[in-house]
Amino acid sequence: NDDVHECELNKFDEIMGHLTRNVDGLAQIVAVDERFDLFSRAWCVAEMVEADRSGIQQTIQIHSIDAVDRNYANLATLDVLNCRASREEDKHFILQRIQDIEAFNSNLQCLIFGEEGLLKDCVDAVELSRIFGKVVRRALTRSVDIVVRSATHPVIALDEMFTRGAASHPRMS
Repeated sequence: NDDVHECELNKFDEIMGHLTRNVDGLAQIVAVDERFDLFSRAWCVAEMVEADRSGIQQTIQIHSIDAVDRNYANLATLDVLNCRASREEDKHFILQRIQDIEAFNSNLQCLIFGEEGLLKDCVDAVELSRIFGKVVRRALTRSVDIVVRSATHPVIALDEMFTRGAASHPRMS
């Protein structure tokens, strides 16, 4: 379809919101091909970030740990601006709906590599710390608000932690 409005690409956020409100136990399964091409598609990464933002439980199905290792460098440098779409108009439409590209990219990295991220079982602790440091550095240099996900405290805003200190944060006590 050549018209974004006719193909209803513009209704995605509304549909996700409707499903979240009306379907108990809604979950998203992210099925990834061996080359991780899914992460090069603007629509796919936008859908994953929106599902995460909406609180939809997400799980990932991968080909193998070796596939993660082979594609790690591309995932670690993933930028929605470099993603593709079937039509240039679709990519433009998706990108114009993202208010802050840097925040989107930071959230995408947390979604993939964070403590509760999609690849949490595929990345060792040392690498996880390096990734987290990179995301925090990126956030601090650009004054971007990002969130930290943990098992005991689902969402903690980093700006609150740095401003008030982690120990005094109500969700950390």
